Amino acid sequence: MEKGSNYLPAVEGVLRGFTITVVLLLIFAVIMTFIDIGSRVRYIFYVITNILSIMYGVIYAVRRIGKKGWLVGIGVTLLYLFILYIVSVVSGNSAAISSYGVKRLLLDLIVGALSGMIAINL
Repeated sequence: MEKGSNYLPAVEGVLRGFTITVVLLLIFAVIMTFIDIGSRVRYIFYVITNILSIMYGVIYAVRRIGKKGWLVGIGVTLLYLFILYIVSVVSGNSAAISSYGVKRLLLDLIVGALSGMIAINL
């Protein structure tokens, strides 16, 4: 397959990232039914799940597109986070973004850009 400027792989990367997110959250939900897990551990797990999902989605998209790794990484990350935010608001969470939310956004954007830079050079 020839690498080109078709940005459909970016959407596929986001969908693959969400697949990883859903699988990891289902596994974590099963574990939580048997073991009492504190809120700090849950928060850390959610952050790690987010990072792994973004990394996987970005690497997939960048490898398929083949250029502008950091830009594709940021784009995939923003699309992933936007959809995650919409799902969160629809499911009943607050629409307000806290300082922790801004920090996580910046962390996720950095992870997305770095993943794109690494993926373009693989």
